[in-house]
Amino acid sequence: MQASSVKIAWKLMLVMGIYTAIIGLLLIFQTKTLFAPDFTAFTAESWSDFLAASPKLAELFIIMQRQVGAMTLIVGLFITLMSWKSYSKAEKWAWYTLLVTGVIGWGSAVAYYVVVGESIGRIMTIAGAVVFVIPIVLPAKAILGKKATEK
Repeated sequence: MQASSVKIAWKLMLVMGIYTAIIGLLLIFQTKTLFAPDFTAFTAESWSDFLAASPKLAELFIIMQRQVGAMTLIVGLFITLMSWKSYSKAEKWAWYTLLVTGVIGWGSAVAYYVVVGESIGRIMTIAGAVVFVIPIVLPAKAILGKKATEK
């Protein structure tokens, strides 16, 4: 029988995958709304002034943010499917993959907001990173302690 920690963890990780996919969609479709506060926090210049002064460069920033959004969407879908299909079965490879993916993804997002200095994004990202840790740590003993022959 599957440990209750795994049952809770895979469902929470599924939610984290959906959350990550939604962030990706927002970065794709609400790019200017989400990027303008980051730009202003980092440069102390208004986005509208920058857009008027350098429209081509501003468009490049928007394209790059949308690219980040597309990658975030793909990672979110990957986490969602992996949680549903493999993490729910307490497969070790899924635990390790989600650990590495989460450390790289959430770690780089936290680093971005620490450097940029935008408060709301930093708080939301740190909260996401903390919530991500729960479904990784909670079932760790149950997943990593089981033998390879157990199903």
